[in-house]
Parts: sequence; structure tokens; C-alpha cells
Amino acid sequence: MKKIILTAFAFAAAFMIHAAASADEVLYYDASAYINNHPIPCYNINDYCGIYAKDLRSYGFNVDYDEQSATVNITRNKNCTDISGIDGVKLPWQDVGTPYAVTGESRIKVMLDGQETQSYWVDGNMMILLDNLYPFGEVFWSYEQKALFLTISDLPVIEYAPTEKALRPYGHYKPATCELDYDSYYDFPSEEIDWGFTPVEGDEPSLYSWQKSMLEKFDAYYIDHDRPHAIYLTFDEGYEAGYTQKIMDVLSKYNVPATFFVTGEYLDESADLVRQMIDRGFTVGNHTVNHKNLARCDIGTVMNEIEIVSNRLRDDFGYETYYMRPPEGAISERALAIAKDMGYNTILWSFAYYDYDESVQKGEDYAYNLITKYMHDGAIYLLHAVSKDNANALERVIQYALDNGYELRSLNDLCKP
Repeated sequence: MKKIILTAFAFAAAFMIHAAASADEVLYYDASAYINNHPIPCYNINDYCGIYAKDLRSYGFNVDYDEQSATVNITRNKNCTDISGIDGVKLPWQDVGTPYAVTGESRIKVMLDGQETQSYWVDGNMMILLDNLYPFGEVFWSYEQKALFLTISDLPVIEYAPTEKALRPYGHYKPATCELDYDSYYDFPSEEIDWGFTPVEGDEPSLYSWQKSMLEKFDAYYIDHDRPHAIYLTFDEGYEAGYTQKIMDVLSKYNVPATFFVTGEYLDESADLVRQMIDRGFTVGNHTVNHKNLARCDIGTVMNEIEIVSNRLRDDFGYETYYMRPPEGAISERALAIAKDMGYNTILWSFAYYDYDESVQKGEDYAYNLITKYMHDGAIYLLHAVSKDNANALERVIQYALDNGYELRSLNDLCKP
């Protein structure tokens, strides 16, 4: 079970007794815990989520203290049909770094349905680990919410609505890299997955179900399944070959949105074109600073590869980007998790072809026929702006799409930053 670190207000002492060990200090961190989606106060106990035994009365449990035997008995309240929870539970409880006294295991025994469990004495309160309540329901650590959940199947579950700072800021607020917990990403698989699929003429590509579920988990997109006849044009910009101006002119002529994914080299050498992209209303995405294979990078390098480009766009152009495209289509669950935690949607594609070698061009007709042959609902096109063929075929491609009832949309319609 994933460890969780949190704290709570100091409540009135319950089940008081002398501690069995000398005091240690623990520090507050920002995370959360829930029982049937009701927030519950908790502390850091040896890097696990410690909860007040007495608080369980508000979450469907009987909690009885037998003074003579110095035993706390915790059982499910069979007469309980709903959970009241504790009013006013709101995170964070204290400033980060606030120390609390933890005196280790107490002399009081805590019994869960007759079985003894670990107990701790914290600031004058008896506590146990939320993880140890697994006999009563399903205990689940959510990487996405950075929260520990206990779900008791025979009690109502309220709609999950985390309170302030109970939810790790995934939205589109990008925290500073130093705010992310480096160590947490070692829990994600680092196996390299090269994005690929079997194309289907006139229809979306054929994918394995695990590919789809993995992308959904990490706010990554390869297609839009919600808007029939939507098409998204995206262009990768590793360097400038002289065709981007023409591409932008054609897009503007037809009032068609598009996204340009830029690298650090492109920002260095083609700042004037980046300024045009922004001023003309196109979307600019993050293609990393050095175009490295993110699946083969360590955690810090992945963060830097993404952060440097976004900082450059913010500092030099006053532009905030919310989209990241991994170079080479090389991904791992670890890289996807980092990008998501930094506030980005990872944008892959449902159509691409061998168009990224400037020296290999097969003509405008070849590009047009291939692009239109595989046009499909919700398509995200990956096209390289170094391709002369793409630049020359673009106007005909747009006309074909419009004539066949397709709507050319912005990624902002897909991901809503």
C-alpha cells in the first residue's frame, strides 16, 4: 500500500495513557485520506496514514474503550446506514514542516473485530493506520489524487469532491518542479513504449485496450471520441526548413486552428515564427528542449526537458502552454505521470507517416492521397513542418476535409485548458 503523509487539528485527548516510547518528530505534508469519499483527519505515522480511533465513530464504526483492560475495541456499527463524517475537515491543517510529537506504539491495545492491530500515541490521541482497516472494505492509494481511500461496500459513497489542496493540482496549474515528489515516480513503470498502431483506411486506427486505458489514466490523447467529424491538425517543429510560414498562411486563409509543438532549438532559431504563431491565434505546444527520448531519461531530466521549454514560452513570449508531445512518440508510465503532475496533457496522434526527413520528399500528391485516405472521425494528425510535401498539400487537405463534413478544431476543444 502506498504510503501517505498528512496531519490534523489537535482534538481533545481520548483513551489517554502514558506512552511506551520516547517522542519522535514528524512533519506535515500535503496529501489526503477518505472513507467512502468523506475526508478524514490523519497524521504521518512512520510515513503511513494514521487516523484517530475516536474519529471512526463518524464513519460507520463503534469505538469502545475498556479502561480495565486498556483496550480499544473497533467494530462495524451494524445499525449505521450512512456516514456522517466530520464537519469542517479541510486541508491543509498546518504549515508544511510543522513538527508533531509521536511516541510510537502505546500500551493500549486496539482490536479490530477482535484482532489486535498496531496503535500509536500522537499528541495525546490514540491512532491506528488507515491501511489496517482493509478487513472492512477496499483500501486504495490513488496516484492521481495523491490520496488514500477506504471504501466500505455496504455504506453509501458520496460523490468525490476533494476540498482545498486535498487533490494534487493536476488541472492546468503547473507547480514548480521542486514542488513535485521525485521519489513517488519510482513507483511507476519506466518500460519504454513506442507509440504505434495499425492504421485503418477511412477509420480510426486499431489499438490494444491497454494502450487506451493507459492514456486515459494520464490525461493523454491520441483521438477525440466525443466529437464526430472533428479533426485536429498538429505540426512538430524541431527546426525550421522554410515551410512554416506557408503553413500558417494556408491555415489563416481558411481560419483553421492548429497546434505547433516546438523544441528548444526552434525557440532559439525561429523566435519570429513562434511570435507569429501566438499572434495569429495558433496553439503552441511543448516538444521538449532537447528532443530526447523521455522514456530513457531519469526523473529529473524528464522534468527539465518539459519545464525549460514552458519557461521560455512564458518568459520570452508571455505564453502559457498546456500540451506536451513526447519526442519519437516514446513514452513510459513514469514519463506520462510526470507530465500530468506538471499540468500537461500529453498529445499523441491517430495519424502520422514518414514525413520528417527533409531529404525524402515524394511529392504533393503522395502526401495528399495518404493523409485523406486515412482521414477519420476525431483524428489527431501529426505532420512535420519540415516536409515540403505537407506544406504544398495542406490547402487541398483542408478543402477535402471541409467538403466531407469534417470540422477542423483546436486542441483547446479537446482538452479544455
